[in-house]
Amino acid sequence: MNMKRMRALFKRELTDILRDKKTLVMMIVVPIILYPLLIVGMTLLMSAIINSQAEKTYLVAFENDEVLSEHIGKILKEEQEEIGYQIDIVEEDDCEEALEGEEIDAFVRVEGDGSISLCYLSAKDRSATTVSALNEAFEIYREELREENIKEAGLDAELLLNPISFEKEDFSTAEESVGNLIGSMMPFLIITVILLGAIYPAIDVTAGEKERGTLETLLTLPVTNFEMIMSKFLAVSCIACVSAVLNVFSMGGAMAFLVSSSISSAANVNIEIHYETFIPGILFTLVVMMFFALLVTAVCMCTCVFAKNFKEANNYITPVMLIFMFGSYAAMIPDLELTAQTAAIPIVNVALMVEGLFQFDYNYGLFAIVLFSNVAYSLLAIMVLGKIYNSEAVLFSEGLSSVKLFSRRSEMKEKQMPGFGDVVLLLCVVLLLIFYVGSYAQIRLGFGGVVVQQMIILLCPLIYAWYMKTDGKKLFSVQKIKPLQMIGSIMIGIAAFVGALILGALLVPIFPESAQGLTELDDMLVNQPVFLLILVVALMPAIGEELLFRGFVMGTLKNRCRPVVTVLVTTLIFAAYHMSLIKMFTIGIVGLGLTLAAYKTGSIAASMCVHFINNLLSVLITKYPGQMQKAFPVLFKERLSVSDMLLLAAVVIICAALGWMLIGSRKKKEKAAN
Repeated sequence: MNMKRMRALFKRELTDILRDKKTLVMMIVVPIILYPLLIVGMTLLMSAIINSQAEKTYLVAFENDEVLSEHIGKILKEEQEEIGYQIDIVEEDDCEEALEGEEIDAFVRVEGDGSISLCYLSAKDRSATTVSALNEAFEIYREELREENIKEAGLDAELLLNPISFEKEDFSTAEESVGNLIGSMMPFLIITVILLGAIYPAIDVTAGEKERGTLETLLTLPVTNFEMIMSKFLAVSCIACVSAVLNVFSMGGAMAFLVSSSISSAANVNIEIHYETFIPGILFTLVVMMFFALLVTAVCMCTCVFAKNFKEANNYITPVMLIFMFGSYAAMIPDLELTAQTAAIPIVNVALMVEGLFQFDYNYGLFAIVLFSNVAYSLLAIMVLGKIYNSEAVLFSEGLSSVKLFSRRSEMKEKQMPGFGDVVLLLCVVLLLIFYVGSYAQIRLGFGGVVVQQMIILLCPLIYAWYMKTDGKKLFSVQKIKPLQMIGSIMIGIAAFVGALILGALLVPIFPESAQGLTELDDMLVNQPVFLLILVVALMPAIGEELLFRGFVMGTLKNRCRPVVTVLVTTLIFAAYHMSLIKMFTIGIVGLGLTLAAYKTGSIAASMCVHFINNLLSVLITKYPGQMQKAFPVLFKERLSVSDMLLLAAVVIICAALGWMLIGSRKKKEKAAN
C-alpha cells in the first residue's frame, strides 16, 4: 500500500465529504447549536409551562353541600403550596351545564348515600389539572377525618396510623447518583450520534459516487481498490469520530448546566458535585467511540454500496439504524451488566461499557474484550467491503431493480439466476413467516407448528425459484454424487461436528450453555414418537434448510463471488439464522462443514445427507440417552479434559483430511476423464 497515494486519496475523499452542506450541518451546526437549544430550551420551556399553570386560577363548584365545600375550600387555601395550584370555589345552579360550557373546570357531586363524585372533562387540560388537585385535597380531608374518628374513640391517632417510622438513607455519593442517571442515557445518545455522523458521508462516498457518475473515473486511477476503499473508509470514520466528539461534548455540557442549575435552585439542598471524577470515564468513552466509529462506518458503507443512488441508500440504511438503536437500549435494561458474554456482542457491549464507565465500574479486562471485539468486527467488515469493491457486478448493480420478484413472471427470462437483492428479500420473508406464522402455529398446534415452520423453510426458496423461472438444477446444485464423494462429505461432517464439540468445550467458561447446543432438543419434542422426530426434526430440516442455505443462498453467491467469500458468507448466514448467540459459534462450525461438502462436491445431496446424520444424532441422544452414552460417552461429559480434546482434535484432522482427499480424488478423476 502506497502511503503517498493513500494520503492524496484520503484528502480527496475528505474534501468531497466536507463540500456537502448536509455533512457540515450534521457535524457542526447540530451539536453546537441544536442540542443545547433542545436540552436547555425544552427544560426551560417545560418549567415555564408548569409555572404558568401554577399561577392560573381554576374554578370548582359543589352541588348542594356547603359543609363539604367549606372544608375542601379551607384545605385548598391552607395547602396550596403542597397542591401546587390556585383553586377557587364558585356557586353554580346547574353544574353539569356550567362544566360543559367550560364556565367551571370541575364540580363535586354528593350522592344521597354519601358517596362523592369528582366530575370533570378528561379531554380538557384545565379540567384534568383541576380534578388532580381536587383529588389531593380530598386525600388530605380523608386523612383529617380518619384522625378525628380515632381520637373520638379514645385512641392515639399517631401511634395507630404510624406504628413505626422510617426514612431512606442513601449511601451513594452525588457523583454516583448523577453517573447512574447519565450512564442510562448516554450510550443511546453516543451510538445514535456516531451513526448519524457516519450515515451521510457513507452514502456520499458510495451511492453518491454512483449517482454522480464519478465512481467509474475513480476506478481508472493508478491506485489499487484497497487503497481507494481504505481512503473512503478512513475519511468517513474521521467525520464520524469528529461528529461524535462534538455531539457528546455539546450534550454533556448542556446536561451539566441543567444539573448545576437544578442543584443551585433547589431549596435546603447542599450538594456539591466533583465533575473531575468523571474525567476517566469520559476519556475511556472517547477511546471506545473511536473504535466503535470504525465498525459503524464499515457497516454503513457495506450497506450503502449496494444502492445505485442517494434515495435508495437511505432506504437501505434504515434497517441498519434500527438495529444499532435497538442495541443501544441495552443500557436501559435493568440488571443487564457487562460480562464476558455481553462484552463480545456488537453494539450491546459498547452501550454497557459506557454505562459502566459513568457508574465508576472500571473492569479493564472486559474493556479490552470490548475494544478488541470491535476492532475484529471492523476488520471483518472492511474485508467484506474490500471484496465488494473488487466485484464490478456489485459496484455497478441496479440496486432494488435487481430483485426479480418486483417484475411480472411473464417478463422473466428463462433460466436466469437470482441476485443479491433476491437473497436478502427471501431471507427476510422466511424470517418473518417463521416469526409470525410459525410461532403462532407452534402456540396453537404444538408439535404440528414445528412442521409448519419446516414447511415454510422448504417451500419458500422453491416458490421463489419457480416464480423467477430460474435454472433450478444449477441454483440448487442438483447433481449426482458418487459413493466416494458421499463418504468424503460424511467424513467432513464428522470433522465439523467434533470440531464444534471442542469449540463448545472451550466456550464453556464464557457461555455455559454452549456445550449443550449441538445435542439438546426442545422439551416439547422429547415425548414425540421416534419416527415423527426423525421425519420432522432430522429429515425435513435436512431438506428445507439445505434448499434455502446451500441451495438458494450459496447458488446465488457462487456465481457472483469468490469461493472463500461464498463459503464464509453462506456459513455466517446459516449460523445467524438460528438466532442464538450461545449456539452461533458451534452451529457455525457445523454449517461450515455442510457448506464445504456441498461446494466441493457440487451437489446439495452431500450436505443434505450430512445434515440428516447430524440431526438424527440429536434425536437418538434425546430418545435413547442410556444407549448413546455407552456408545459415545464423550458427548455426555460436562467438561472435556485436555486428553479428550487432543484425541478429538486428532479425529478432526484425520476425518477432514480423509474427506477432503476422497472428494478431491474424485474431482481429479472427473477432470482427467474430460
